Amino acid sequence: MRILIADDHPMYLEALTLQVRKAFPAAELTTAGTMEDARAAIVGHDDLALVLLDFRMPGMRGVESVAALAEAAGACPLVVMSGVAEPTDVAGCINAGARGFLPKTLEGSVFASALGTILAGGTYLPAEYLATGTPGSSSRPPGVKKSDFTPREYEVLVRLARGASNKEIARELGLQEVTVKLHLTRIFAKMGVRNRSQAAVMAVSCALVN
Repeated sequence: MRILIADDHPMYLEALTLQVRKAFPAAELTTAGTMEDARAAIVGHDDLALVLLDFRMPGMRGVESVAALAEAAGACPLVVMSGVAEPTDVAGCINAGARGFLPKTLEGSVFASALGTILAGGTYLPAEYLATGTPGSSSRPPGVKKSDFTPREYEVLVRLARGASNKEIARELGLQEVTVKLHLTRIFAKMGVRNRSQAAVMAVSCALVN
C-alpha cells in the first residue's frame, strides 16, 4: 500500500510520517511539499491507496486545487488536512471530492482511526464541524426533509453521517452490502448529491440527522 503525504512544513511532515508509519507499518510513503509536486506524485503512482493533502501548502488555491487533485486521484481517497477546521472549508473540500477533513490537532489514536474509516470506505468529518455545521445551515435545502426518506433509508443516512462504511452499516442493520448500496443510491438521488461524502456533509449541516 502506497500513501502520499503532501505538506510543506518539515516538522509536521516528520511527525505525520511517524504517525502514518505507526498506523500502517507496511505502507510505502511518498512525500510532496507543493501542490504541483503532489499532482506529479498522484499522476506518477497508479498504486496510491491514500492521499493526505495540506490545505494551505504552496501552490494550493483552496477548494479549486482540492477538486483538481481529487479528480487526478480518481478512486484513490484524498483527505485534506488543516490547522483549522473552518466549516466552509470542510464543506467545500468534501463537495470537491475529498473523502475526509482532518484537523492537524487530532490525537494519534483518533488520526489512525479516521484513516482506517476512510480506507474502509467511510468518511471522516471533524468534531468541530459536526457540532456547528456550516454557516447559515439552520434550514434544510428546499424540498429535502427527513420524511422524504423511508425508515430504512434514514437509518442508513444516520450511520453514513457518522462516517460508517457500507460494511459497518450492513452489519449494524443486518443487511447485505448490496442492499446498503441500493439504499445509498436512492438517498443520493433524493438529496441531489453525487457521493457519500457530500451526503454526510448535507445531512449534518442541514440538520437532517441529529
